[in-house]
Amino acid sequence: MNTTSNNQDKIKVELAKCVDGDTAWFSMNGEDKKARFLYIDTLKSTNQIEAYGKEASNYTCEALSNADAIYLEYNPEGARQDKYGRELVWVFVDGELLQERLTMEGYVEAFYDYGVAYLYKDLIISANEQAKQNKVGIYSDE
Repeated sequence: MNTTSNNQDKIKVELAKCVDGDTAWFSMNGEDKKARFLYIDTLKSTNQIEAYGKEASNYTCEALSNADAIYLEYNPEGARQDKYGRELVWVFVDGELLQERLTMEGYVEAFYDYGVAYLYKDLIISANEQAKQNKVGIYSDE
């Protein structure tokens, strides 16, 4: 992991509830808000079960549940909420970008790129290349 957070422009939050690999509820400014992790789409384990969906969900929930500190950051460009009213955020767990960690583990099946300048896009693309090279998660030979 090469992403560390200096917590500038970031909001400290508490985990309220895990949903799946790329969605969680966080207590922000005294209220619980549902957040969708920017740029990545993990495999699902809620309505339909996809290969590595449960692993992605477990990985996210474990990382968030065991975190000493969770910070959220909005991307400077693009929407702050999606059409479902979810906060669109970068998620930092103990100073590391969770989207990068999930991608490096091979739990990300797609990337949502709506043509804005995503702060951490290059890191995530690089992490995906590493996952392919290391043959982990969806890139494993299983």
